[in-house]
Amino acid sequence: MLTDTRIRNAKKAEGKPYKLTDAKGLYLEIKPTGSKLWRYRYRIDGKENVFAAGEYVAAPDGEIAEQAEARRNGGRLTLAEARAKREEWRALVKRGIHPAHERKLDRVRQTHESRNTFEAVLKDWVATRHWAESTKANRMSQIDMHLLPALGSLPVRQITPSHVLDVLQRAEKKETDVRTRKQGADTRIVGGGTVVLRLRQIISGVFDHAVATLRADTNPAAPIRGAFKTPKTTHKAPLTPAQIGELMRALEGYSGQFQTGAALRLLWLTLARPSEMAGALWKEFDLDAATWAISAGRMKMREEHVIPLPTQAVELLKRLQALSGHGDPVFPHRDRRRESMTYDALNKGIQRLGLTFPHTPHAARTTASTLLNEMGYRPDVIEHQLAHQERNAVRRAYNRATYQEERAVMMQQWADLLDQLKAGNGKVVPLKRNVAA
Repeated sequence: MLTDTRIRNAKKAEGKPYKLTDAKGLYLEIKPTGSKLWRYRYRIDGKENVFAAGEYVAAPDGEIAEQAEARRNGGRLTLAEARAKREEWRALVKRGIHPAHERKLDRVRQTHESRNTFEAVLKDWVATRHWAESTKANRMSQIDMHLLPALGSLPVRQITPSHVLDVLQRAEKKETDVRTRKQGADTRIVGGGTVVLRLRQIISGVFDHAVATLRADTNPAAPIRGAFKTPKTTHKAPLTPAQIGELMRALEGYSGQFQTGAALRLLWLTLARPSEMAGALWKEFDLDAATWAISAGRMKMREEHVIPLPTQAVELLKRLQALSGHGDPVFPHRDRRRESMTYDALNKGIQRLGLTFPHTPHAARTTASTLLNEMGYRPDVIEHQLAHQERNAVRRAYNRATYQEERAVMMQQWADLLDQLKAGNGKVVPLKRNVAA
């Protein structure tokens, strides 16, 4: 039986290599160069074979587990490790498998796994998502900040629920990130319960994709489904007629950039999503036909959406043409004129108004949905104007109507109501039935 002392004291071979035998087929081959190489002798189908198993080393002082694993993967084994491996090789031989063949398969598997990192699978998964550009930018920002530094380089098969839990626990801490731009510092929240919920959904989606494409066996996000509190959803209340009037008057006297004020007014005149408004392109508008056709690629539901424009919106857009009609973005970025303004510009524009009540760019849609129903318009017409997808799959498949004429009438009455509220008339008049007909 070998000992570490005997191995350390072994002298270089003079001429031919010689052996130091351990037991059960394991031995060391001592080379003239002084190299000490592990060999394992075995028989399969009566034929003798020798497996070149690696090199002898003494375990370095202070070696940590990760370093030891890397050393073993490189074929540098201590005496104890070689004996432990010998038992694995013997088990393979009993099954008629050559250890050398199994090692080649292991290397293929390791190479395959190293290519199937979390980042690689994530890219494939993102390519299957039908996100609007603004949504994609937001998701990728969270991924770059929280997920890729911790999980990006790890093979998906090696990621455990503990890895996922650790990442999400760190993301749960509500922190702020200050980004400096030409126009000044911009602060955003980069952690908290809502961020954790989104990140867990992303991780789960990536691993569902990995399982479906045979790159992982399980989803490590599944066991921790109940580890975090689900943030309570609070729906913002619609504005009252008096608040709408105050907002319209404030927008009329907006002291910032004309284009920002115009974008905020058009949110109310078209009921488009803020991201759709910020990214508006002149080629989407037909002012003679009073329509705005937003391409499917810019829509949340990935379907083209045609918005009828009331006369107030057409007049405002014609004024905008004098400023930005020579380029494609209707609302160019302040510093990069070939790019569209950001959602943040709309938020900052609202802050500049000095309103006496809380308000967000999305409030126009929430408020209009409430008031248009009170005015007597059919829910289907309102939902089509807001580009909401029908939840009933069967009804969605058969209901192809866009209610364009009825929506045009509705949006003109809505724009007229905004003018009335701006003038101080706070009464919402119910729709006359013959108008809907």
